[in-house]
Amino acid sequence: RGSAQVILASAYRAVFSFRAISEPRPSPRAGSWAILAGATPLALVAADPPETCATMADTENPGQASAGTGAAGATLCESTPLFSFRKQRSLGDWAMYLIGPGLLVCLADTDGASLVVAGQSGARWGYSLLPLQVALIPVLYLAQELTVRLGVTTQRGLTANIRDHFGSVAAWTVCVLLLIECAFAMVSEMKGIASVAELWGLTSAQGALLGVLVIVSVIFLFPYRQVELIGVCFGSFEIVFVVTMFMYHPSPYQVLKESFTFHADGSYMRLIAANIGAVIMPWMLFFQQSAIVARKLRTEDDMEEERIHTMVGSVVSQLVMIGTLVTLASARRMGDNLESVGEVVSALAPAIGHTAAKVMVSMGFFGGSMCAAFVVSLAASWSVCEAAGRDGHYSLDVSPREAPHFYICFVSLALIGLLFLLAGNTSMVKLSIIVEMVGAILLPFTVGCLYSLATGEFLPEKARVNGNHKRVLAIIFTTVSIVSFGTSLCGFGETGAP
Repeated sequence: RGSAQVILASAYRAVFSFRAISEPRPSPRAGSWAILAGATPLALVAADPPETCATMADTENPGQASAGTGAAGATLCESTPLFSFRKQRSLGDWAMYLIGPGLLVCLADTDGASLVVAGQSGARWGYSLLPLQVALIPVLYLAQELTVRLGVTTQRGLTANIRDHFGSVAAWTVCVLLLIECAFAMVSEMKGIASVAELWGLTSAQGALLGVLVIVSVIFLFPYRQVELIGVCFGSFEIVFVVTMFMYHPSPYQVLKESFTFHADGSYMRLIAANIGAVIMPWMLFFQQSAIVARKLRTEDDMEEERIHTMVGSVVSQLVMIGTLVTLASARRMGDNLESVGEVVSALAPAIGHTAAKVMVSMGFFGGSMCAAFVVSLAASWSVCEAAGRDGHYSLDVSPREAPHFYICFVSLALIGLLFLLAGNTSMVKLSIIVEMVGAILLPFTVGCLYSLATGEFLPEKARVNGNHKRVLAIIFTTVSIVSFGTSLCGFGETGAP
């Protein structure tokens, strides 16, 4: 068996030209990775490159060290880029180059709950919410770009930045709100996994338990880079809804006609709020900044590459949402409501066949929910560690004995999602919309903190957002916050179908 594993690993390297880079410092998990390297290509992901550090002030004035103000003394490391723009890359190199926190978090953004919201939008209101999905692409990117800027410059997560700038009370307040949202989100992810399991004859409890076991096993067995790759692999299953959109080839005239229709209805308002909450989730912003620190992205080149990842991820994420909305709008009569994942399969079956619909819907919902479960649980765990003043960014690269607080938070959140799912019997559609509306209510507080940190003296002048960029962000974030918060309140105040 050992010889076969070595042969398979060698063949994988030959086909995809993946180059393993040795770990610069000893790791407690090094022995495990050496064993896993012969059994799975996931262990071929490159480890951290060698690096030399300097402060931001040093990069501006070589030879002179300066602590600066706020985060100006944060270290920027001139690390050897894993992939250089000047290098000729193989197919495997390009695949690894495009995988980063930005892509992972955007794929997690279109989780099972988001897919349900997009599907319900199309099934209930046709194409009328399609322009909103398109308009949210730049908003999603602009919000995430601030986390890239803050993470690379300060080398600290968003909760840690809030603690440094606003104090521990503000940090714990934000952390508690985030934990509430993450708990709701984790229940939703478990519900998505359980719903897929039910399609294949398993019980809801069996599906959720299987999902938790996979999530916990991956986090405990793999370091961050491998977790990132596994999450992206799961999230890529969501692309099936882009395929189904083209399979239905909807009429451009009908799409354009319905796209500019507004409905003064409580359930329509709820879906506006839910769609905004589904696209810009507070937990994804917290995750991306902490993940950037975990990846040790410190140079200006790292920042530019992560911006590219984020832009690609933003477009892919919204393309999946658009694909889901258009697919369900084309498959069902306008005015229908979705009640379960099974109904999504039933809606697609007449056009592509029941088996194909069942497989494609299962891939999309299971992959999206698994990807998001990794991101949600890590975002909450990192946030708690940061609020408590503990550096937990590299916890995935050490054993649970060395980072007990991080792993306790992670396991607790996974169990909360499982237990709440087993205790209740809430509709997948209603639960998803409630989760996204909670995110929409918390969104103004999150983007407000991001904006204040990125535009104030917390960042050095070189990294700070100024001028027209600052004014555009203020207008966009204010508008989105008012719309998401206002429509959430209007939606909660109304009764009726989602």
